[in-house]
Amino acid sequence: MSRPHLQSLLITFNWNRLILNILWAISFVVFASQWLIFKVITTKLPFLMSMNDLEQEMLIPNSISLIVMVGLELWHRTYPKWTEGAILTASITLSFVYLYFISDYFAAAPVILLFPIFISTIYFKKKDLLICLVICVGGLIGCYFMYEDHSPYTMINFIIITCTILIAALTGFAVIERGSELVTQLDSVQQSEQELRVQTILMERMAKIDPLTGLHNHKSFHEYIEKLLEDQRLHAFPIQLAILDIDNFKQVNDTYGHWAGDIALKQAAGCMADYIGKSSFAARYGGEEFVILLRENNIQAAWQIIEKLRIAIARSPIAEMNRRHISVSIGLHQIEAGETKEYAFQQADQALYVSKREGKNRTTIQ
Repeated sequence: MSRPHLQSLLITFNWNRLILNILWAISFVVFASQWLIFKVITTKLPFLMSMNDLEQEMLIPNSISLIVMVGLELWHRTYPKWTEGAILTASITLSFVYLYFISDYFAAAPVILLFPIFISTIYFKKKDLLICLVICVGGLIGCYFMYEDHSPYTMINFIIITCTILIAALTGFAVIERGSELVTQLDSVQQSEQELRVQTILMERMAKIDPLTGLHNHKSFHEYIEKLLEDQRLHAFPIQLAILDIDNFKQVNDTYGHWAGDIALKQAAGCMADYIGKSSFAARYGGEEFVILLRENNIQAAWQIIEKLRIAIARSPIAEMNRRHISVSIGLHQIEAGETKEYAFQQADQALYVSKREGKNRTTIQ
């Protein structure tokens, strides 16, 4: 299961838990208000109804409410995936229970049917809101025909409450529609931000990577060696710098064409990627010249790696050059703590010059 899907399930679970807590709180408030109202009535107007009648009127609906809430709580713990539908069903059930038992005492009792409308709006689902609206209006019509009193006052009250429920539902639809628009806008913004981040990463890569060879470029090399030398001054660890130059590269271009020269450069870069370690750094410095920074324990260990690389390049035939080989001359220098970038590069460059002068296709340590 993907991480975003798990996060979505967790958010839904938390919302269901919150709504369940609200339902518990509402049940308590309804019970407390009933008890308070009936207590006032029986104290001030005892002739209207007996205490036994009031207790019975409170006992039945609140007992049903308690059973529904306990069942809903158990359902949520057992089948959390289906809690949303259970909550909507429970809200409708509780609304009709309270409507049935208190409608004889309070003319505004049908307003309690707004409760399922509000719950379905919270879930931002038009289908659920429409179902709740149909059930609530249908139940309201049924209650009206159950009354024996069909006086104008009752008709007016019925029309007002029906319109109130319809207005609440329309408001709910508007809230859901607006919420959907906001979600779409948020998704669009997030997508734009993601595309911008990707473009930024690509631009940073283009600024630091040589497009032909895939190695780091001249700028990236200078940034890296400056950071490496700064770390060396703080922690004192060995660094080796190697400069590689493809031998007779102009002759390769003149004989086989620049496209073959590009292939030779890419093949040499591929050998570097294969033979240097993960702690090493290789870059195309410019033209047919490359640089490598190593962090071996000593110059001899670095020389062995560079030599393996030189031999691998010399033994790799290039199909586009009639399977002929290229070779590289290399200058290698151990960078001591305190040396500047310019001095280290000068030493490695002098070693490279010696390799060129003494026959090419060799490594010289300076």
